[in-house]
Amino acid sequence: MDKVKITVVKKFTPKDIIGEDFIKANGQPINVCGFQESQEFIVGERGNMPEGFCHHAWYGLYKNVSVLRCGGGFPDFTGQDMIYTACPDGIRPVCFKVERIKE
Repeated sequence: MDKVKITVVKKFTPKDIIGEDFIKANGQPINVCGFQESQEFIVGERGNMPEGFCHHAWYGLYKNVSVLRCGGGFPDFTGQDMIYTACPDGIRPVCFKVERIKE
């Protein structure tokens, strides 16, 4: 199995998505995602979620990470060795570049 690198490309705020801050039912604003743009994570040979990675984002990325780890790719879309994808958070999504590491 190949290793995979996940790079944070862009993160969005609720204001970017819905045009205003999002206030939860308890009256508190939703926190901005903790990822930093250009932050990188490595998925090792075992395929485990990288330490410090968001569980919600991992849920959204896992299928694409698995395709690249197993030698597959997206040749008609972004290429054989990488794909851009996003976490499923509809209020403050984060876009990622996921790429196979060739050793």
